[in-house]
Amino acid sequence: MENVAKDDTSFGEGLLLRVGLNDNKAGMKGLDKEKINKIIMEASKGSKFYENELKKDQQVNKRIEKMLELKNKITDQHIMKAQLQVDKIAMELDQRRDLSCTIVHIDMDAFYAAVEMRDNPDLRDKPIAVGSLSMLSTSNYHARRYGVRAAMPGFIAKKLCPHLVIVPLNFQKYKEESKKVREILVEYDPHFMPMGLDEAYLNITEHLEERKNWDEEKRRHLIPTYSSALNDEQEHPQSTSLVKSVVFGTSAEDVVEEIRFRVEQKTGLTASAGIAPNTMLAKMCSDQNKPNGQYRIPPERDAVMNFIKDLAIRKVPGIGKVTEKMLKALGIVTCTDLYQQRALISLLFSETSWRNFLEISLGLGSTHLERDGERKSMSTERTFNEISATEQYSLCKELCSDLAEDLKKEGLKARTVTLKLKNVNFEVKTRATTVMSAISTEEEIFAVAKDLLRWEMESVAPLPLRLRLMGIRVSGFLNEEEKKYQQKSIVNFLESGKQVSASRFFSRKSTDENLPKASESFFNKKRAISQKASQGLSLNESSKKLNLQDTGLVPLVDQAKDNECQIFICPVCFEEHQSSTLEAFNRHIDKCLAGTLEKDDGEMANIGISWENTIDKPVEREKQRM
Repeated sequence: MENVAKDDTSFGEGLLLRVGLNDNKAGMKGLDKEKINKIIMEASKGSKFYENELKKDQQVNKRIEKMLELKNKITDQHIMKAQLQVDKIAMELDQRRDLSCTIVHIDMDAFYAAVEMRDNPDLRDKPIAVGSLSMLSTSNYHARRYGVRAAMPGFIAKKLCPHLVIVPLNFQKYKEESKKVREILVEYDPHFMPMGLDEAYLNITEHLEERKNWDEEKRRHLIPTYSSALNDEQEHPQSTSLVKSVVFGTSAEDVVEEIRFRVEQKTGLTASAGIAPNTMLAKMCSDQNKPNGQYRIPPERDAVMNFIKDLAIRKVPGIGKVTEKMLKALGIVTCTDLYQQRALISLLFSETSWRNFLEISLGLGSTHLERDGERKSMSTERTFNEISATEQYSLCKELCSDLAEDLKKEGLKARTVTLKLKNVNFEVKTRATTVMSAISTEEEIFAVAKDLLRWEMESVAPLPLRLRLMGIRVSGFLNEEEKKYQQKSIVNFLESGKQVSASRFFSRKSTDENLPKASESFFNKKRAISQKASQGLSLNESSKKLNLQDTGLVPLVDQAKDNECQIFICPVCFEEHQSSTLEAFNRHIDKCLAGTLEKDDGEMANIGISWENTIDKPVEREKQRM
């Protein structure tokens, strides 16, 4: 291990945070961390995975250097002033602490691996992982004793555990099992919030109130058992079914035990659970007694603070390896450290980030499960061995179908489609398109996503697009008011004298009186100013007609001319721009976005850094689970 550290003096420790053993994860405690990390580093070196992780780590190092440079400029006076401001906010947050809800986080144990072991008993006592030599999605608890984990390349896992069995992914099977679990959860909270296939949040506060009035029979569940009986005629044992029953109590612990019992009876799979006053704490609790266990934090402030006190920051949902390294550079390892350094953090991080850290250090989290229009996004992704272009399109359509099904269940329509790609060099790209008319069906989502995928294929032509992961995310959901006025607003925005070259997004006309006044005043004023400024300019009559299905941006067509002219509305500055090609307009958007980002950074306080992206956001997906 010392040799590794010497070879990688400038980044060794940080690189180990990225690729090494994370012993904060369930099933990883008590392992020989130094031995495992040495094997990982030796197996990784020279691989594309290693080079990509090294590149990312060096980028994080540059952020840390800037942060520490700024830290050196901070005076005691700055700290004292910041301390007063942050303490005032902390006091207000603490006074608003809500301990009235009972939130439950259900987390299936090693879900994909558990399904495979159930269906193939020969695998039950073997270390197995689900995925491929390129990347693993999860591992069972036997494999975790060797340091094998999710999001680890299979070829490295094989070095840690040579007799590891790697089972290919079977998402259709996992989705069917997930559906069975959800059918149970909905009985306890009709508005429960699923997170991927293998976990969910429930608010059982109302259920607990109702349950107090339930008699024993309503809380009774049958347990089918089997015994051997002697068949007199055939003179050999024969199985006969018996039925026993169990009655669960009315407390929160009893309810969660009942849920876990029913899940195991229905699927043959175990689940762990956390019970707490908010979602953040509930998720951390579900990891306490894995596998097949549960843990509760009582709804008391002292109990919450005692739980948080010595908790490693890496155990907090949303804090990943990047944030962990940045905080560690400031000497922050536990949630107590996070609170003690609250003034310094407020000077080094953006307001959104340091407020989030402050809430974490106080054990505060959401008690509201976002549903329907409140939800920000919905996504799914797959990891796979390298596949052909045809197979990439097929997978893209399958992902769009999954999302369309989820959107239909929740009655949502989205404006933005994002394509996430990870190539064989482990480089990640995201490409997004926002359409003017919200979409929800498989055909609509795929029409946008396949164009994004095609553009990426063309960008590397004549070479093939070599991928190892693909994901689709939809966002920008309509709220109820927007659903009501969406179509009318868009058509009015284009005005009666103009039309769109592709009509699939616009099916009918509308009148001014049906429009929301806010939309009229904002967009029409913007357009009026732009039109006035451009009077007298000759329109480019030779510009090509733009197919709206190839972009989320809407060209306006001047009907007074025999030939069409492309006038684009910039989604950033909302100004009209004449362009002969889409590429020219895209260059304007790039500049506009860059200017916006520079402006946002420039508006930070005299002492502060704006880097929202340093907070590792939870991956939205059919996720790769530990």
